[in-house]
Amino acid sequence: MKAGILYNDRDIRLGKAPDPQVGPDEVLVAPNTTGICGTDLHIYRGEFHARVKFPAILGHEFGGTVEEAGKDVQGFRAGDRVVVDPIVSCHSCPACLSGHLNACRTLKLLGVDLDGGFGQYVAAPVSHVYPLPDEIPLAHAPMVEMYGLGHHILQRGQVQPGETVAILGAGRLGLSILDVLCHSASPATTIVTDMQPFRLETARKLGADTTIDVTAEDPIERVIEITQGAGVDCAIEAVGHYHVVEGQQAPLAQAVHMIRNGGRIVTAGLGEQLSAVHFKTLVLKEAKIIGSRVTLGEFPRALRLMAKGLVHPDLLITDRMPLRDIGAAFEKVDGEDPSTIKVVLDIQGVE
Repeated sequence: MKAGILYNDRDIRLGKAPDPQVGPDEVLVAPNTTGICGTDLHIYRGEFHARVKFPAILGHEFGGTVEEAGKDVQGFRAGDRVVVDPIVSCHSCPACLSGHLNACRTLKLLGVDLDGGFGQYVAAPVSHVYPLPDEIPLAHAPMVEMYGLGHHILQRGQVQPGETVAILGAGRLGLSILDVLCHSASPATTIVTDMQPFRLETARKLGADTTIDVTAEDPIERVIEITQGAGVDCAIEAVGHYHVVEGQQAPLAQAVHMIRNGGRIVTAGLGEQLSAVHFKTLVLKEAKIIGSRVTLGEFPRALRLMAKGLVHPDLLITDRMPLRDIGAAFEKVDGEDPSTIKVVLDIQGVE
C-alpha cells in the first residue's frame, strides 16, 4: 500500500509499506480522511523517540470504509462507514484494572506506536471500530477523536452547567473543547485566550463569551475583572508548546491565578517546556491541577453530538490536502500558520 511515512525527524513523505494483515477479531479499514494532530506534530519534531520507531506511519484521527472483516467479526461488512478509536490498552496493569484504560502503563495508539491512518489501510481491533452515522460526512470523521478529547477533558475538570470556564489556547484542541463546552455543557461564561486573531474570531463563532488577545492585554487581570474578582470555576490549559508574551507567565502558571478558591485546572497540552507554577497560591486556594490524557470511551458521545449537528467541524477544519502532499501539510502545521487550525489529509485516490 501507499502511505505517508515518517522516515526521520521532519522527514515525512509518500512511500510504500506492506499491506496490514487482518487478525480474526480485527477490521481492515481503508481511511478516507485523517487529521494531523498536535501529537503527530510533536512526533514529527522528534519529541517521541522513546516510543516511535522509524519508519513510522502516523495518524490516529481517521475514519473510512471497511475493506475486510476478520473471520470472528460480527456486525461489520465491506463498505460500512466507520471511525476508529486508536487507543489500545493492556487491560492488566494497575491503571487498567482501576478503570483508567487511557493511562495504561503500556498504552499504545494506532498512529503512534502502531501503524495508523496515513496509510491506505489500517487493521484495527473490532472493539475499537464504531459505525459512522449517515449524518456525518467522511470528511468530518477525524473530528470524532477531537470532540472525544473535548468530552474527556471537561469530564476530568468536573465542569457543571452554569460554571465559568477559561480555555487557554485556541488551537485545534482548545477550540474542540470549546465547541463541546458551548453546545453540550451549558456553561454560564466561557473565556478563551490566544495570540492569533483568526483563532480568537473562530472561538467567538463557536460561542465564546469573551476572547482575550494575550499580546494586547494581561489575561489574568482580564479574567479576574470578568468574574468580578472571584476567578473561574475551571481553567483548561490547551496550549502545549507555548510562546510567553513579555511580562506574562506561562499558561499553566496563569491558570493558577485565574481560578477561584477551590477551583480546578485541567492541563492537556503536550509541550516539552517546564512551567514555573506559584504553588503557594495553589495551596492557599486549595485548588486542583488535573492531567488529562487521550480519551476514555467518549467516542459515542462525540458521534451523537456530531450526528445532531450540535458541533461545528467545518469551522475547525481549515485545510484539506491530498496524501501525496503530506510533507507540505506537516510543514504548514509546523510553521504555525495563523490561518490554519485543523489540517485533514485525503487518503484514498493517491497515485
